[in-house]
Amino acid sequence: MAATSATHAAGAHPGPAASKPCVSKVPSDVQPEIAKLLHTFSSYKAAGDWAAIDGATRPLDEDCVYDSPFMYITGGRDRVRAVAKLLAPLAYTEFEPKLVRVCMDNAGREAEVEVDGTLRVVPRKYWWAPLTWFLPSSVPVDGTVTVRVKSWNDKVSLLKERFANIPTPPVLLRWLAGWGAGTTGVIAEPLIYKLYEWFTAGYSSVQGGVEQVSRYPAVAKAVDATDGVRESLAAAADTVKAKAAGVVGAQ
Repeated sequence: MAATSATHAAGAHPGPAASKPCVSKVPSDVQPEIAKLLHTFSSYKAAGDWAAIDGATRPLDEDCVYDSPFMYITGGRDRVRAVAKLLAPLAYTEFEPKLVRVCMDNAGREAEVEVDGTLRVVPRKYWWAPLTWFLPSSVPVDGTVTVRVKSWNDKVSLLKERFANIPTPPVLLRWLAGWGAGTTGVIAEPLIYKLYEWFTAGYSSVQGGVEQVSRYPAVAKAVDATDGVRESLAAAADTVKAKAAGVVGAQ
């Protein structure tokens, strides 16, 4: 396994448990395999559109578990991906790693990568939702992320988040939240995707119609005239600004 070779190359030393030797490093000094895992998690948290979410969740195992203070998602990669798509319109996150610990579980043939860092939650602001205008630009939260990798397929089997100032409710409540969000996401994903296809097709049709209409000589002449008027107005505005600046400077 890539993570196994990376840990032995780093000179792992025994940790609290004899079967789990660990090594700590700064993010800039980790092996390429570990850096790839960090990139996997960062891409997953920062993914905002559906294509990016599909790509970021591809390294997850089919029975991957997502464990956070807000929800505990079981049921595999499909549910984790569906929840990410469901929550994408609300906000996206940026993760800044600060310290990396690589621990090997030789008995279970798994590797755990624990990353201490800062997660910046960036809310999305929409012009048609005035309440979102007053949201902060970003909310930094310090915490630890655990990424567990299976040795036989190099797939991520666990994504676990724990934050310093956010309490973790009982697992039953988080499982209910994850089950509800995962079920809603799995049911809504095909419908939302179909609506997105319809929107894209309609937008392309409108754009194609505009391009066809603009090919007619009369329409093209009107467009050129409009562009000329716009450029003239812009030039006049620049002239007025320059004169005003000169008057102020003279005073």
